[in-house]
Amino acid sequence: MTLAVQAGLWRRPDYDVADLGELEDICLREAHALGLAPPPVAFHLVPAEVVYDVASRGLPGRYSHWRFGQSYEQMKNDYDRGRSRIYELVVNTRPAHAYLLDGNSLVAQLLVIAHVLGHAVVFEESRYFEPADKGFLPRVRAAAERIDAYMSEVGRTVVEDFVDDCQALATAMPLAQLGKTYEEELSTDAPRRFDELFPDEAAARRRRADEEREAMRRRFPRNPEADVLGFVMKHARGLEDWQRDVIGIVREEQLYFSPQLQTKIIHEGMATWTHNAILQRLLLDSADFVEYQRLNASVTQPHPFSLNPYNVGWAIFRELERIAERPDDDERERWEWAGGGDAIGQILRVIEGYDDVALVSEFLTPKVCQLAKLYAWEHDARDARRLVISSREAEEVRTSLLAGIVNGGLPTVEIVDADHAGRGELLLAHRAEGVGLDAEYAKGTLAHLARLWGKPVVASSVAGDGSPVWYRAAPDGAPETLTTLDS
Repeated sequence: MTLAVQAGLWRRPDYDVADLGELEDICLREAHALGLAPPPVAFHLVPAEVVYDVASRGLPGRYSHWRFGQSYEQMKNDYDRGRSRIYELVVNTRPAHAYLLDGNSLVAQLLVIAHVLGHAVVFEESRYFEPADKGFLPRVRAAAERIDAYMSEVGRTVVEDFVDDCQALATAMPLAQLGKTYEEELSTDAPRRFDELFPDEAAARRRRADEEREAMRRRFPRNPEADVLGFVMKHARGLEDWQRDVIGIVREEQLYFSPQLQTKIIHEGMATWTHNAILQRLLLDSADFVEYQRLNASVTQPHPFSLNPYNVGWAIFRELERIAERPDDDERERWEWAGGGDAIGQILRVIEGYDDVALVSEFLTPKVCQLAKLYAWEHDARDARRLVISSREAEEVRTSLLAGIVNGGLPTVEIVDADHAGRGELLLAHRAEGVGLDAEYAKGTLAHLARLWGKPVVASSVAGDGSPVWYRAAPDGAPETLTTLDS
């Protein structure tokens, strides 16, 4: 059966789940014909209230919190006023669960189901999702029940304020393991060639090395620690059992989101490539084809002065397909797979082994920039409130995009001393790389951390002129900016 025979079906307003099952069968057939093998997906046709509730929480069944309610009201209000629309949500479980908005037309549902299958392929193929627990949702619901119980026992305001502090730090989760260990750094005992010629200097140097090693052994943590929530959960004094449990809940759920943050461009790019590849194989009539093109254009249009992952990802995957089938001479020389004709195989290899940083680093070519209408931008020197295009060169566009996606575009701040100045204060260091922290952001985040740690916390960074600066917050009192730090 082809869609040409069933053309009248796609504009019916009274479709049901059985019709969606037919659409799923059609999309799966075409996905398999393309060489894709999506894992099972359970589709749910739900009203806008359910879609926006799941979107505001991030996961179905997640605990209640006023921030989620605020997000729900804003998104639902935008939907009601026609300013925005969420067509689907997908949860990485086994099977994956996809929530489809029941107000969509059938053509929109066809596109969305094909789009979801692309997401499912990424969940299945990407190594970044290998550690993901596919049976995560029952634990999410159990955690929500525990938090509800804590609210009843301790008080809703107390628990919500504590969850606030935890959520503010959740974005500080590490995206990669730190490499070098202190044990490696301490391996300085190898004999030096000229020690026997200058025994006094050699002895003094050994004493200094011993003192430094002893100081480092006393330092806690031994290695810079980027997992701030995990460290606080294990080592903060004075936390009650329910508080450690809440920290663990927020931390575990953030770990669920971490690989999705690392592969946002890959996810939306593959999903968009898939829905286009499937729908272009179907015999849509002219009216349905126009609606499909309108829907596709609405999600893939470039965003002025911000990244649209649908747009960038789709452009890259289209270029991967073209390079595999119709490369130019430079592309043949650069990539050994160019011209081999195995577009699906190369797309799947990229999905398997790349995150967004690697994808943009290697494949954001001048042709991708032209296809996606990308440019670099900066603040106007005459008016910092205005943004202006600074370059359309691929290298500068790539640098600009990478600055926004490395580590999720967030600063890397690590705990370096849990007993700063012998007072039990927490000392953190920002890996500035020439760019300092936003002062208000830093002080606000440190205020949350200080309340969790129970003592003052300090973070080092750099000011706009490159000079050192410190931000300090205590459990009570206003955060402050320091130009010198007491040892």
